[in-house]
Amino acid sequence: MKNVCEFNQGIRSVQLIQRNIDLITAGLLLTGQLTISRLIIEPGGFALSVGGPLTGIARLEGKYENKTLSLVIDVGDIILAVLLIIDQINVSGIFLGPGRFTINMTGPIFGIPKHDYTLPDIEKVFTQFRWIVTDYLNVDS
Repeated sequence: MKNVCEFNQGIRSVQLIQRNIDLITAGLLLTGQLTISRLIIEPGGFALSVGGPLTGIARLEGKYENKTLSLVIDVGDIILAVLLIIDQINVSGIFLGPGRFTINMTGPIFGIPKHDYTLPDIEKVFTQFRWIVTDYLNVDS
């Protein structure tokens, strides 16, 4: 029972970390520190990449200082931030490049299912641990 409780607590911790990352990213989008930089086509849907001065990428602006295009980009950033806040999309990963990185976001609204929160191979690790302890160590029940 203790292992199940610890496992559930671990899952809740992972969920909390994911939620905090989403909210921080939304805040950076709303303050103009991040902006849409790429569209990534995946099987069954798509993801969006965001970057900005904080990530080593120049902020996306309208060509030839076109205010209308810059406004469209800003509205897209606001929509992404709202989708992150209402938990319709999530940060799904980071692409690293030389001297820069981008933050990727996707979700069911873009055709990609939400990620399952899990601790990698935790049940396998628990099983192997119990097997090793019972086989090689003399432990009272």
